[in-house]
Amino acid sequence: MKLTIDGKKIEAEGKKSILDVARENDINIPALCDHPILGPFSGCRLCIVEIQGRRGFAPSCSTYAEDGMEVKSDTPQLRKTRKEILGLILTEHPDACLICTEKQSCDEFKSTIRKVGEVTGCVLCSNNGRCDLQDVVEAVQIDKVDFPSVYRDLEVKKNDPFFDRNYNLCILCGRCVRVCHELRGASTVHFVDRGPEAVIGTALDRTLHESGCQFCGACVDVCPTGALTERAVKYEPLPDGTAKILCPLCGMGCELDVMLSNGRMLSAKPAEKGTVNQGQACVKGRFLIKDVVISPRRILQPMIRRRKELEEVSWEEALDFVAQKIKTYKGNEIGFITSPQLSCEDNVVAEKFAQEVVKTRNVGMSTGFTPLDSLWHLEQKNGISPSFHFNKEDIARAKVIFLTGTDLALSHPMLWLEVLKAVRNGARLLVASPFEIAGSRYASSWLPIKPGSEDLLYRCLSKMILKEGEVGGHDLEGYESFRRSLEKLNLSEAAEVTGIDEKSLRRATEMLMRGKPYFIAGMGLTPSSGENKNIASLWNLSLLCKGKLIPLGLENNQRCIFEMQRNNSRKTKLLSQILQAVREGQIKALYTIGPIPLDKKIKTELLIVQDSYLSGIAERADVVLPATTFAETDGTFVNVEGRTQSYSRVIQPIGESKPDWWILSQLAKKRGKKNFAYKKSQDILKEMKKRIPSLKKPSSAHTKRGKQKFVPLRARYHGTKIGKKFPFILSSDYSLDTYRNLVLSSEIKGFEMVRNARWIMINPEDAKTLKLEEGEGIIMESSVGKKKGVAKITEAVPQGTVRASFLWIEGTEEAFNPLPVRIKRGK
Repeated sequence: MKLTIDGKKIEAEGKKSILDVARENDINIPALCDHPILGPFSGCRLCIVEIQGRRGFAPSCSTYAEDGMEVKSDTPQLRKTRKEILGLILTEHPDACLICTEKQSCDEFKSTIRKVGEVTGCVLCSNNGRCDLQDVVEAVQIDKVDFPSVYRDLEVKKNDPFFDRNYNLCILCGRCVRVCHELRGASTVHFVDRGPEAVIGTALDRTLHESGCQFCGACVDVCPTGALTERAVKYEPLPDGTAKILCPLCGMGCELDVMLSNGRMLSAKPAEKGTVNQGQACVKGRFLIKDVVISPRRILQPMIRRRKELEEVSWEEALDFVAQKIKTYKGNEIGFITSPQLSCEDNVVAEKFAQEVVKTRNVGMSTGFTPLDSLWHLEQKNGISPSFHFNKEDIARAKVIFLTGTDLALSHPMLWLEVLKAVRNGARLLVASPFEIAGSRYASSWLPIKPGSEDLLYRCLSKMILKEGEVGGHDLEGYESFRRSLEKLNLSEAAEVTGIDEKSLRRATEMLMRGKPYFIAGMGLTPSSGENKNIASLWNLSLLCKGKLIPLGLENNQRCIFEMQRNNSRKTKLLSQILQAVREGQIKALYTIGPIPLDKKIKTELLIVQDSYLSGIAERADVVLPATTFAETDGTFVNVEGRTQSYSRVIQPIGESKPDWWILSQLAKKRGKKNFAYKKSQDILKEMKKRIPSLKKPSSAHTKRGKQKFVPLRARYHGTKIGKKFPFILSSDYSLDTYRNLVLSSEIKGFEMVRNARWIMINPEDAKTLKLEEGEGIIMESSVGKKKGVAKITEAVPQGTVRASFLWIEGTEEAFNPLPVRIKRGK
């Protein structure tokens, strides 16, 4: 279509507002309530324009461009009206500096002291220099306010983590309310009251934390004033530069813009045009990045244990010591542990180091079995060829989504936003979870299954779909044997075991038959290693429904490890197998680059820890080698979709820390290996692509569909028995809130309020019976061990069930099976 704006002839495509078309063609129309990621609102009325043939002024943000339209955005009447509107807005916003006649000459001499109780102008506002309102005042050219000013004298709210809320600076643009509701699905803040009493707030004036805030920071990022201010940068200077990094704190690989000042990290914000996150982040990516990199636990110098104490030494001395010590052991007497949080380059060099330098077969990884591994196990055993790649955008276009085994909003936040888009577009969401999760409130049907009964649930759904007759896969290999395996399944008995009645099962069945569902499977379906009946049953169910199964990984670079394993370039053992070999004395030395649950009773002759942070295991080590973090080196990650992404160093290495690949390469040279002559991470790229062929086409997520066939089901559910000794069922999951050996909730106080790795969640009625108080120290015991924690009393957990997250430094695969447990008081 063709239109004219301010005499400029413009061609535009698609359904776009006049404001969007104007911006695309460098025509500035002032606006405050509008934001690129939000829908039209027409609240501030500053973006008004004149349209030929129409009476009055039209808000350009909510008026769509039409062919032949003639628009004027800058006429005397528009300028006069905008000044009056902006003047009214400024009556309830401190404007001393905005309209000060001396503001141009003030910059050189103005105060930088901002620690005041009341903001009266830009000089004392922490948002000075990064404020949309300042820009609009400049554009409208307002130099005085003709209306009386009113200071609202509202209390500045500082009782939540990460940011302050000063609604005395709020202009009621509604951006924060809309992004919280429209985009994030949290609906934490709202407009409260009307007219002159209107303000942004929460229900019953609760704190954001009590109101279910995710602390994703989206509201802070869209706020046009200083009403919402991140504490970490409140008193910092304006950044003098920015750099892009990939967040390493989950499997999404979100792109972040790091704010820098003299080479120092100030904060991180989601990149507006990030491929994966498109201007969004989660609490970890938005607020924790700086604290992760600049932690007081950072290891700054190599250390060797002498006279029972760790002493700082030079790199040369540390490398010589390690090289000589490794030489004294036979290959398989050494255990070598890597981490899925390392870059692809680090993992390739680590694998090569283990094979050619250490020459050990005892190579493991500091996480357990994932749905990816389980599906690959089925692929190897049964000859199926599932597609492990997917595009997250396809989820938003799905008609039916089955979410199971994960609280997606926590484990993969950007995938959750795609699910929300699908729901808003009319998709049906089916959630199967023993406890209430973020997805439950948006679900068309929530199936609160008993922990450990997922396999039986999927088989029940399969049987009910088969009863309906119109199913997919009837011409696939294995269909008849699969159908016969379900004939003896008693739905009434199964309903009692799963806790889901037949009526709910029938409703779920009807949803799944609406059309090609997406099955999103999380870590909760892989409680232990080896063949996994949950994933097998879910695979068969997906074939019946002609759907797609998406098995999720865990850590930020889990897919890289997975692809290395699939291409037979990396053969690993389970972490539990390596630790058992240590207990039995078969492994005498341990070299670890990832967090491991090394019990104090387990003794090794030599313990080498290569890490960024001083932790319990590092304090026991014979040698500690300081590694850089993601922000101090270059590398490549493969995200959960299978999308390959590169990142670059944004700050200089802290202390004497070095990249992981550099440390291993230098050790290899000390052992006389000449094929480790890497000078930079890019030197490893060619070798990396040979070992991982799927990485040859970077920055894409391929969706090739493989061979389809049903897999045989022989597993039978026996249930988790409870009794007087162990009266509760534990539903556990793997905590993603770590980076290397740094436990985020232990080190970052604000994050501890949001998610605490020590929480043991229990129903209020069970807590009342046990006479437990919120935050009280408790001990959870089972037949395989115990865990100390603090009580988190919540109705999200059903009676008779407790929920806890485990770190890999606390336990191995056994911790993730549904277990009978008991709870007692303890510190």
